[in-house]
Amino acid sequence: MSQRENDLIKIKRFLVEKDSNGVYENAFSFIHTYEEDEEILLLLCQLFESEWHKAHEDMARAFQYISNPITATTLFKVAFSDFEYLSWNDCFPLQRKCTWALADIGTNDAKRYLEQIEKQANETIAEFATKRLVLWDFEFRRKATVLGETSYKSFAIALENYSESLKELPKKGQNLIGFLMKNLHTIDIPPYDYIAKEYVVLYLTNKKNTATSIIESQDLEKPDYSILKTNSLQLSFLSILHVYCSIGIENQESVLAVWLKKEDFKAILQNVEPKWNPDYDYFGKELERQTIQLDLNEEDFERFIKEKIEFVLDVSDFIIKQKQHISQNQIEKLMIPKERIIELKNIDLLARINHK
Repeated sequence: MSQRENDLIKIKRFLVEKDSNGVYENAFSFIHTYEEDEEILLLLCQLFESEWHKAHEDMARAFQYISNPITATTLFKVAFSDFEYLSWNDCFPLQRKCTWALADIGTNDAKRYLEQIEKQANETIAEFATKRLVLWDFEFRRKATVLGETSYKSFAIALENYSESLKELPKKGQNLIGFLMKNLHTIDIPPYDYIAKEYVVLYLTNKKNTATSIIESQDLEKPDYSILKTNSLQLSFLSILHVYCSIGIENQESVLAVWLKKEDFKAILQNVEPKWNPDYDYFGKELERQTIQLDLNEEDFERFIKEKIEFVLDVSDFIIKQKQHISQNQIEKLMIPKERIIELKNIDLLARINHK
């Protein structure tokens, strides 16, 4: 009999015999050991909802660590629990841990559960949910796989499964589809508050040696963007993927993701006429949906891009890996930047870029 089979029998016995000591001694490690085992996790969720043991906080911490969406429903239920052994604590530490775990799961269902907690729970617990919802977009690094997670200054691109992105993005129309990163920056003088900043990612191709030099200068924390060559900029990752796969031009070997502050991106749109092109799927098929391409002359590229860049990341290796998944028919493994429609909230600017 395998270790898994032995552990499965043990968990079922805990449930039948209400073995509180067994749960306290084993549940935490079982969650980590079987973090992707649906059958065992569902049984552990039953244990988590049971009132006859005292391992709930440890289990909540473990569920937060593994961030498996299958645990979201049980975390939601326990957020409304009133276990007798914890009833003395009006700080509700277990419920707080449940909201943390839901936030780190990061799915749309988990977010909806937090919204329900915010509306239906008592004031203290509702505040836990509210905080996680307020910080939802800023805590993306804890919710998903990211590109650039080791980069300095915390610049990164959240990723999601390609099939998930198909559910979220419009099928047609002219849309500013791209990745919007939100960061919280600490003010280093009292009262040490936070400032929220938004960044838009644009993509372009450049020579591989240019990309290498830029990344090396960033690693030394002395970024030099002056060597970046003027080229068309794409807002949509799938559009730059199409360009990269179809150009076949020697030396344009790297795809660079460039971070600009959102206000600098809007300044480009106010001064440069965007070109609307069809977007593409991961397999190069043209879509009815359109997204923008920005063609800047040398002067504008210097003024609006080079002088405003916050960070650059070479995403070529990521693209190569996704192309391998396609060639091996591993479509379920395809990942993509978590792009959504970027809202401008400027009627005049929207009218300008959509005037055609």
